[in-house]
Amino acid sequence: MDVRAFTPAEGGTITVANATSATATVAIPYDCDTVVLTNTSTTAISFVRVTYYNSALDAASAVSGNTGTAPTATADIPILPGGQIRRGVQKGKAKVIRTIASAADGNLHITPGTGI
Repeated sequence: MDVRAFTPAEGGTITVANATSATATVAIPYDCDTVVLTNTSTTAISFVRVTYYNSALDAASAVSGNTGTAPTATADIPILPGGQIRRGVQKGKAKVIRTIASAADGNLHITPGTGI
C-alpha cells in the first residue's frame, strides 16, 4: 500500500453552516478516498453521515433533495466543537455527505481529497 500525504480535490473546501435541522447535502467527488471534516463552532457538535449510491445520477438526485434521509444526532459521526477528523470514503463510488448540529453555531468545512 502506498501512503501519501492528504491532497485536497480540485474545487476545494465546501462550507456548510451548522444547523439544528438537516442541512444541504454535499456531493463528494467520485475519485476521492478521504474527507477532512472541520467544525469551527465553539459550542455545537456536528454530526455527519456519508451515503453511497449506485450511480452519480442517484447521488445528484440526493443533492437536490430527492433521495435519502438526513442524519440523526445519535447515530452518526460526531465532530466536537473546534474538532477535525479525517474519514476514509470509498473511491470510485457516488457519495454524498449530510450534516446536522446540536446548535446553529459555526460552520462545518468539508474538504474531499486523497491520501491520509
